[in-house]
Amino acid sequence: MKRTIVTIAMTTLAVAAFAGDRPHEGSAGDRPQTVARRAIPEAVLKKTGGIVEKRGEGKVVVVNCQEKIPESLVKERVARLAHLLKCTFEVRRGTWDIAAPNAPDANIAIYVIDDPRLPMSLVAAESGWGAINVPGLEQGERFSRELTRVFALTAGAMCSINIHSPMQPVSRVEDLDRLLSDNIMRDMIDAIRRNMKARGITQTMISSYLKACEQGWAPAPTNDYQRAIWEKVKADKERGPTNPITIPPPGRK
Repeated sequence: MKRTIVTIAMTTLAVAAFAGDRPHEGSAGDRPQTVARRAIPEAVLKKTGGIVEKRGEGKVVVVNCQEKIPESLVKERVARLAHLLKCTFEVRRGTWDIAAPNAPDANIAIYVIDDPRLPMSLVAAESGWGAINVPGLEQGERFSRELTRVFALTAGAMCSINIHSPMQPVSRVEDLDRLLSDNIMRDMIDAIRRNMKARGITQTMISSYLKACEQGWAPAPTNDYQRAIWEKVKADKERGPTNPITIPPPGRK
């Protein structure tokens, strides 16, 4: 029991230290790196090597082509999606041309447009782009709900069994007011991540240095604790499958 309590306490301290100083989405490079944060207790560092992060591959680009919705609201909603999905999102200014989308470097592109001739949304899931048309969406909640819907449809979550999901029947702008949430639900996340991965978008990986070494994506060690873990895991792997890694999980002896 005592060992279990110590393990839980150490894990809590490590997570709290990480959460207190997390980088913004898209601020890290493509290579694995040790994440800067508040001081971690020495006992945790010795067993785990601290927390490291590797930025995921690919990105969703949100191209803002309009002036009615404040850009701050667009960025705030996109940041929420990035935080939830742990993938790279980028907001940029641009223009809208249905014949020639102008975000060729995007794995998925979402256009925020203002054209009263067009419907509230356009989605070309097979081509990896969608457009949210803002006339009638000037109310912040309407915009947030419709942006979630367009992104989810473009990323492959065509429906949800959760009645609180924004993926409920909508045929006109006013129907957005009946939706209970603008959040992506659990069953939507599974479909979105599967389809995003197929388009080359992967999640940011966050783990202990020990687990990152065992999984093969850890950065080079930056301190004596990490160096000891690196050398131990490397030596165990070099001995081959007849002598598998025997390092216990963090917190166990």
